[in-house]
Formats: sequence, structure tokens, C-alpha cells
Amino acid sequence: MKAIVTRRFGNPPEMGVEERPEPVPRAGFTLVRMRAATINQLSHTIRTGDFGFPTSPLVLGNEGAGVVEESDRFTPGTRVAVYGHSDLGVTVDGLFQEWALVRDDRLLQLPDTLDWAEGSALTVNYLTAYLALTKAAKVHSGQIALVSGATGSLGHAVMQTARALGARPVALVSSAHKARRAAEAGATAVIDSSSRTTDEAIAELTDGQGVDIALDPVGGPRLGELIRAVRRHGTVVSLGFTGGRQAAVDIMDLLAGERVVTGYGVHGDSDEEIAKGLNDIGRLAAEGLLRPVIDSRYALDDFEAGYTRLASREAVGSLALEL
Repeated sequence: MKAIVTRRFGNPPEMGVEERPEPVPRAGFTLVRMRAATINQLSHTIRTGDFGFPTSPLVLGNEGAGVVEESDRFTPGTRVAVYGHSDLGVTVDGLFQEWALVRDDRLLQLPDTLDWAEGSALTVNYLTAYLALTKAAKVHSGQIALVSGATGSLGHAVMQTARALGARPVALVSSAHKARRAAEAGATAVIDSSSRTTDEAIAELTDGQGVDIALDPVGGPRLGELIRAVRRHGTVVSLGFTGGRQAAVDIMDLLAGERVVTGYGVHGDSDEEIAKGLNDIGRLAAEGLLRPVIDSRYALDDFEAGYTRLASREAVGSLALEL
């Protein structure tokens, strides 16, 4: 089978398509014929050597979609989405290959309404969004949820999931083009930081009270803005660092408003929490409330073009590798 193999980690990494033997089925695992996987920030961070101490050679890819070929849990032919947790594409070979062996409890039956590319983007981002909202932010119906980077793959998932849970998502974006896309994606309000300050827009939107919760996949300078944007006793959940790992925080913003700042990472959750989360997002997707947006699709041999697009930070939605 064909696989994209990372031979050396660094900047730039050394990667290429190679022939590999197909995985051998075993108890508790499902053999999946992969159809698509996402080119995402996690795999980019790993390949450039900025995530732990990966061992080469390694096949990256932590989320994807395909069809069951052999399984104790699923009927052959079942369409599934794959969640790689903290091992697939991180410590062991992942999903950038034509066949993959996946733990039975890390698969989600894919609704017929989603194609392979959309299905490939249904697990990591939507699990992160769902559990960050329900577990870390403790979202309630009717609350205003501010989402930074709202047109990115994770930001879009957070915004959609917040709406599905009854909250009112407010998109924080960096350009007029992204503002239009966020409005089309269902934001109840959109703030374009290229035309006005976040502080000013939030004060106007909430009559000076602040939003109830804020979720931040961007990091960097955005985190300080989001802390100021939440109301007294409000919560900010940090989800990523595409805008930088260092953030300047005014301690007075925390003390005066008694605001809560916390982080959330899906790969640290228990198997039970993940299984329930997968079940819940599968139900919401089947009801038509969750649907990933695909920015662009790439053939297996053209994977570097996908990473170039990822690095541009111009993508609106997820990047899919077609297998």
C-alpha cells in the first residue's frame, strides 16, 4: 500500500510516498480502508519537530475517514470516521496511508450525508469543540460564546457545536473575507478585528457586560483580548496556539472580573469520555447540526501543497488529503 512517510523531523522535514505492507488485523481493532485524512496543525507541529520526541520513520495523520474491511464491532462496508487519540500519527503510524488499523472504540459510524473529506474532519476538532464547551466551559443554552479564529477548522467546529448546544456563537475573525464566511457559517454576530477593536465591538454587542464564555484556538495576543471580552466570572478556554505560544495577560483583567482562564486538550481525556463524545457528535451530525467545511482537497502525492495552504493561515475550514 502507499503511505506518506516522515523520514526526518525538522524545518523543513523530509517526507515522501513509499510502499508499505498492509496492517495485519487483530482482536479489538478494525481494519479501515482509508479514503481521506486531514492535513492539520498537529501533524505539521510533529513533522517540524516541535511536538515531543517522535521516532522516524513515522506515518502522520490523526483523524480521517474510510470504510471498514474487517472488524469485530462493525459490519464490513460500514463508513466510519477515525479518531487517532494520542497515538495514531503521533507515536505509531497514523492515517496518511491506504489502510489503517484502528481501535474499535475510536471509530464513529459516518452519517450518509457527509462525504469522505467531511467525515475525515469530524473527530478531533468536533470532539475538542464538544468537550471544551460541555466540560471546560460548562456552556448553557442561551449563553453568548465568543470564538476566535472562527473560520479555521477548529474555530468553525467550536462555532457550529456551540450553536448545536443552544449557545449564541460570536465569530472573531481577522478580515472582511473571513467575516463573510463566518456569517455564512451561522455566527449570530461577527467581529472583524481588521476594522474595529475587539473591546469596542464586545462592549457594543453586550451593552458593556461582556460575553459569557470565550474559546480561543488562536492564542498569542488574542488570549488577552478574549480575557477582557468575557463578563465578570466568565470563562476563557484556550484550545491552541496557531497565533503563537506566548500571550500577554493583564493580571488586573483577571482580578477585577474574577475571570477564569483554563486550557483544554482532547487527547488527555479518558476512553469513556471520548466514547461518549464520539457518540454525541455522531448524533448531532446525523441530525444535520454538525457539518465540517472543507477548504481544499489534495491527492496523496500532493500533500506538500496542503501544508503550504495550512501555513498560509488563509484556509477557511479543513484541508483534506484524499487517499
